[in-house]
Amino acid sequence: MGLVTSVVVWFALNPDEELSSADVAAKWDVHHNNLKRSLEYAEIKGWLVRYRKEDKTSRLKWRWFYRPGPRLLKELGR
Repeated sequence: MGLVTSVVVWFALNPDEELSSADVAAKWDVHHNNLKRSLEYAEIKGWLVRYRKEDKTSRLKWRWFYRPGPRLLKELGR
């Protein structure tokens, strides 16, 4: 199973959750720098949403996070 499928299935089972890009990288053993490109297809198709969120512990004071996208939520009846 590819990364996109794994992440989308995880969010289908956990639609109220969000994961930081570091969480995704660790959970599916993917290099952090490859995440955006790897999950871009799912973003374009509406399966995932990537957004910036404030995080004072981060060097940049923000991090990228992922959550279920509108298409996935629609498929789940939400």
